[in-house]
Amino acid sequence: MLMIILALKYFFLSLRTQRKVIWITIISIGVSIGTLITSISIMNGFQNSVLERILHIYGHMDVYSNSLDKKIHLIKKKSWYKHHIKVSEKQGILSHNNETQGVKIIGISRENCDYIVQDKWVNKSDKIKPSPKTPIIMVGEKLAQNFRLSPNSIAKLFIPYGVLSSKISIKPLDVKVSSIFKLGFHSFDKNVIFVIGNSLDKYSLGFEQSQYLFYTNNPENIDNIQQDLYDLSGKSYSIWTWKDTNPSLRQMFNMQNIILAVFIGMFIFCCMLQSTNSLWILISERVQDISLLKSFGASKLQIFSLFAYLGLFISIGSIAFGLIFGLSLVYAFPKIYGFIHKTYGYTMVHQESFGFSEFHPKIFMSDLLLIVSISFIIMMIILMNIARQSNKVDIIKGLN
Repeated sequence: MLMIILALKYFFLSLRTQRKVIWITIISIGVSIGTLITSISIMNGFQNSVLERILHIYGHMDVYSNSLDKKIHLIKKKSWYKHHIKVSEKQGILSHNNETQGVKIIGISRENCDYIVQDKWVNKSDKIKPSPKTPIIMVGEKLAQNFRLSPNSIAKLFIPYGVLSSKISIKPLDVKVSSIFKLGFHSFDKNVIFVIGNSLDKYSLGFEQSQYLFYTNNPENIDNIQQDLYDLSGKSYSIWTWKDTNPSLRQMFNMQNIILAVFIGMFIFCCMLQSTNSLWILISERVQDISLLKSFGASKLQIFSLFAYLGLFISIGSIAFGLIFGLSLVYAFPKIYGFIHKTYGYTMVHQESFGFSEFHPKIFMSDLLLIVSISFIIMMIILMNIARQSNKVDIIKGLN
């Protein structure tokens, strides 16, 4: 027994000459794991920024009713209620510099318009007060570029009057541009005009249904919220939600994450296979030492345990280094990205398409647990299989 202990001690001491290989293995696998963590967090951050805009702009319920005013106080007591806006919406024509285009015209108060088009999404803004003679409007950046509009520009709107009656006419309305916004969606930036105040009320004949926008604190649960509002109204309202036109939005992002994880995961798996070859190299270079251990009476389990513990050390060390490396990159990403963007002008996001060029990576604990668990299982399977090869060393060949 004493001879076995001395032989095992000698074996561990002999591994010191290979510590460089072991540490390179740990660092290589750790960098791969850290890269996976960073990639997933960047994708999560991008998706979160896109969803924030989509759900803020489209995540409300459009409710059409003639009797909703009586139940607003009941709706405000609902746990999902966040904000509501009463709007007047028309289809009309914008005219400026002999150019025309069909647009959606939304009559709205200044406060509610500021709620929809937040300050961070407004490129230019002047404190222009509406007047009875010339109402003010907010237009999207694309629309402003096409019509060469800027704050204080005067334009003309042509609005249909009496659409639901037998007498239909077109009424002109002179307006002044107050602000130019950029939400990153062509449906708004190129087609929507907000008219501040109640200037559109005179274009209603009085029997049209009122339109309300209800914002919730959980727009992803919009199906249950819609049903709750139906129950309150006895299904006398017409209710439209963002899921009616984009039912698979969340599923699309989930599928994107799965595809990304599979491709990056396969890359990481190949890196692990390549890196764990160092343990096989250790076994190959320690054939004589393994044979010596066997000659002193060490069992197959004891020899397997030597390399199993070494594999466990490599696995835990790689995961620990990968977590530190990955989380450090996630923390430093905004600064690194900001420096590259300001210095060289490169960007990861097409600002014209999404309305933003900067975002913060976001990592979820569930992602970390999944990455750590799968990485540990894969590495242990590979390393334990390699450790089993140590028992196949022939004593006679090893001592020769």
